[in-house]
Amino acid sequence: MKFYTRKYETEQKILNTKPLFVAEDENRSKIMISLNEVTKITEPTDIQFPPHDSRYMYLLEKRGKVVVFDRSNQKSRTILELDVIYDSEEGLLGLAFHPNYPKTALVYANFVLSKNGKDVTTISEFTVESPESFESMKIGKERKLLEVEQPYPNHNAGQIAFGKDGYLYIGLGDGGWRGDPLSNGQNPKTLLGSMLRIDPKEDKNTNLPYTIPQDNPFVDGKNGLKEIYAYGLRNPWRFSFANDGRLVVADVGQDKFEEIDILQIGKNYGWNPKEGFHCYMENCENNSYSDPIYEYGRSEGQSITGGYVYTGSSIPALKDKYVFGDFIAGRIWAMDLPKGQERVESNQVSALGKWNVLISTFGRDKDGEIFLADYQTGKIFKLVEQVAK
Repeated sequence: MKFYTRKYETEQKILNTKPLFVAEDENRSKIMISLNEVTKITEPTDIQFPPHDSRYMYLLEKRGKVVVFDRSNQKSRTILELDVIYDSEEGLLGLAFHPNYPKTALVYANFVLSKNGKDVTTISEFTVESPESFESMKIGKERKLLEVEQPYPNHNAGQIAFGKDGYLYIGLGDGGWRGDPLSNGQNPKTLLGSMLRIDPKEDKNTNLPYTIPQDNPFVDGKNGLKEIYAYGLRNPWRFSFANDGRLVVADVGQDKFEEIDILQIGKNYGWNPKEGFHCYMENCENNSYSDPIYEYGRSEGQSITGGYVYTGSSIPALKDKYVFGDFIAGRIWAMDLPKGQERVESNQVSALGKWNVLISTFGRDKDGEIFLADYQTGKIFKLVEQVAK
């Protein structure tokens, strides 16, 4: 097995050097970064790296392609093309590597298909042939794990990721349309509006293609579906795990507030009675709802894109901070996660500037460095420290 730890020299060219800081940033500390272009695809939806190596970057295109980019040789090739539907927020949305990859050469994908005239979120497991050869690598045999019918073409969420517990977490939005008209967020009898947790190993006792973890909150199936880990979510487009294993979710808001939650097992995060810390509907006061740790309003952005805790070395000021952004505003922020569920105030968040990008997703390589995708141009950027001139 080869490990590539050298720097990728072609990524060191500074392409953007002057971020804009707006009025809301006046009372915040500022971390000066640059965005360096790494490569370019079409309508990027996800950036992923294998757990053992930073050389190969796997990029998802909304219309169904998985592209692998070799950062050493600056070459790209398509290794899978799925026949997805891509209206509104549908398409190929998320990718995850098996925790023991490449020894266990499996990847998992979240995408939307048309089936019998219905839009269906599909979670599938794929084998990877020749996982360490750029020239021969190919995504092959598929095993479907889960299918969820979508009532509308938006709020599909899309992220999937393995936690430190070895289980696969799957974010599902409320099914779409304005204000959750089907009340899916508060209904644990549907998988929509929830964070799911499964073991992708086949359950031979039930003939399910996956196994339910025995500590899932509704494992008996009486008060909710067995797959649910937490619920009351609107559209958890991107999420990730902090260094201590906590699940950090950026949940896209409706009219006024975007929010960040640290999800705890069995908790209800309040959508649609609540949006952020506030009532979305009248009479939302209920002690059973769990609050987010942070929110921001429409003066700062309109669609949160969750990121990662920075564990790299190229930007010392970002060390151990959670980096996130806004798709519409092009703004990037960073903050220290609270020790528990304490609220983070606006002046505790650092500003990394406003950029001319539509931030569709972030990615983090094995070395802890962070990348982002500009949905409009298809460019993939690496965050680096801004060098003073």
